[in-house]
Parts: sequence; C-alpha cells; structure tokens
Amino acid sequence: MPQRAGQAARRGGRPRDPNLDARILEAAADQLVSDGYAGVSIEGVAARAGVGKATIYRRFPDRAQLVVAAVRFAAQFDDRLPDTGNLRADLRVMIEALFERLRGEDGLLLTAFAAERARHPDLAEEFDRAVVGRKREHLRRLVGSAVERGELPLGADVALIAEAGPAILWHHALHGLGFSDDLPERILDLILGPPRA
Repeated sequence: MPQRAGQAARRGGRPRDPNLDARILEAAADQLVSDGYAGVSIEGVAARAGVGKATIYRRFPDRAQLVVAAVRFAAQFDDRLPDTGNLRADLRVMIEALFERLRGEDGLLLTAFAAERARHPDLAEEFDRAVVGRKREHLRRLVGSAVERGELPLGADVALIAEAGPAILWHHALHGLGFSDDLPERILDLILGPPRA
C-alpha cells in the first residue's frame, strides 16, 4: 500500500514552472507573427523556448490551443466582464480594453492572429471556445438587460448591438483605419446614441 501511494505521488510530478510556461507562450506568439499559423509547429516552438516537445504537449494537446493561449498571454487578454446596470458604462469598459490592445504594442500580434483565424477553422473554433464565446454571451446579457430596463427600445436587435463595438474595432485594425482617441466614444454614440443630458 505505501508503495502505491508513493507511485501516485511521483506520477503527479512537480508543479508547473510559470517561467517555463511564459517562455513557451512567448515563443509561440513570436512564431505566429513571423511565420503565420501554418508555420507554427510544436518542434519550432520547443526549439525557440529551449524545451522538449513533450513539455509543450503536456500543457497544450494541439497547436490551436497553444496559439490561442499564446495570444491571450502575450496580449494580456483578461476577462473583465462588467455588469453595473449601466449599459453605456459597461460597454465602455469592454470597448476601451480591446481598443487599447489593438492600438498598442499587441496590435501586430492581434491582427496577425485575426487574419489567421479567418483562414484556419480549427484556430477560429478554439478562440471562440476559449475567449470569445464567454464575452459574446456576456455582451448579449448586458444588452438584453438594457432592453428590459428601458435603456434600449423593445425589439432591439440584441445580438447585433452586442457584436457592433468589437466588430468596428477589429475592422479598423485589419484595414489600417487608425485609432483616434475618440473612437470608443464614437462607437458608443453610434450604438446607443449620444449620452442623455
């Protein structure tokens, strides 16, 4: 019996080294920008990170999960999902967070990633599962609640309103349209109308 307990403890292994995780994710993000998704390989990431392939496979069972995790890590995507009961304030928090990511140092990585998502269904599916799905549902709940409170008219297109802000920002990023400081507020005015006095 003691021997089995010892074997179980050994199978659990050492805790993950966060520095090693960071090296792997940075290497994957670098390879995505330089070589595109098709050029990202477990072998290449392992070589860049200075680890064995098995180390990566223990963390990420496939390439799509590795790349999505790398983008989340490199761009410091967070899951700030505000719900204050004020639709304009909540949308502002979410729109400004994406706005700052897209116009900042992470813009190149994020636009490269967006272009690759359009070409690779497995990557788009994993990003939707791991990142977008939860935010999309949250945005729809916010907009639906605003309709119930009377902030938006009955019959408002909840799904389209929820998608509009992020869609406009991604459109600006992918087509090089620029990010003026007032863009988040202009988007809010377009979706919700000017703030009431």
